[in-house]
Amino acid sequence: MSGCSTPRKRACTIGCASTIAPTIHAQMFDNTDFTGEGSVPDIVGYGDIHIAYVRTLSLKCLFNAGSVGNPLDMPLATYVVLEGHYLDEAPGPWSVNIVRVPYDIERAIAQAAASGMPDLPEYIGELRTARYRGLK
Repeated sequence: MSGCSTPRKRACTIGCASTIAPTIHAQMFDNTDFTGEGSVPDIVGYGDIHIAYVRTLSLKCLFNAGSVGNPLDMPLATYVVLEGHYLDEAPGPWSVNIVRVPYDIERAIAQAAASGMPDLPEYIGELRTARYRGLK
């Protein structure tokens, strides 16, 4: 279980980004054309960088759900459970829990092979080792 320890002071908003470097943390809390104007969120979550994490930044919480099908931090699928009172203005309890579950890697490899996936040997290495193909 993971979590941020900051108090939630206003409505929680979940943001989403397809791929973003984890070093661009503060900008993740900004309102954009996609999220619209409104209160600045205290909790932001996104996915698809293949590494799950939870970080506390200036009394705010940023989390990444990792990857269900190609995690690159350990060979287990991940998802996030966010609990709390959505849109409650009063401070209250909440948690961000990263859940890791085993999955049938060999079945995923067989499905990728059957589909004619390009760069299959590199993908197989990633699935079995949770190590990105570009790292030596």
